[in-house]
Amino acid sequence: MIRVLIADDHNVFVEGIASLISGSSEIEVAARCFDGSSVVEQLSLMPIDVVLLDISFPHIEDGLALCEYITKSYPATRVIALTMHDDASLIKRVVKKGARGYLLKNTTKVELLQAIRTVHDEKPYFNETITNILLHDEPRHRKPGSGTGVKPNLTPRESEVLTLISQGLTTQQMATQLFVSVKAIEFHRSSLLMKFSVPNTALLIKTAMELHCID
Repeated sequence: MIRVLIADDHNVFVEGIASLISGSSEIEVAARCFDGSSVVEQLSLMPIDVVLLDISFPHIEDGLALCEYITKSYPATRVIALTMHDDASLIKRVVKKGARGYLLKNTTKVELLQAIRTVHDEKPYFNETITNILLHDEPRHRKPGSGTGVKPNLTPRESEVLTLISQGLTTQQMATQLFVSVKAIEFHRSSLLMKFSVPNTALLIKTAMELHCID
């Protein structure tokens, strides 16, 4: 059973999300929190697998700080940002704070449950809407091909996986070629997404090319 904590300062919204989850046989709402201190308290009292966090909780900077606290203090707990904000810069900040998913508050039940299952399986979840927002967010003053920042420090295995990803190999094909398990490849893929601060493979390849990490 996947234990979920809902963190939002609007009672009606929390109950609405809880109602969407209630019909699932594999996901349960373990806690409802309406302020940051109660989130911290609940995490100390019980194991939580996934936190659905309103980034404006009650203010954006507070929500980001709470996201960072959760991901650093409870690395086994996955955070999904559940918010009304569709700003690319905020999405990127949330990812840098450790969130593994980002959903808008108009999400459907099917998508919500899928996101929870995905991040629980240690994979990032960003839907097509969020991906398109990020893909079309190009800094106005960046020169073509100039890259987006400093190269992340990759392990030799991460470099190998990055190269194979850029060549279009599937997870199973990479596992076979590198003589490791599929789970190991998924771990390295997730690590790469975090190190490059991107939510998906398309942006991973794009950013890695701009930083000249791959040809």
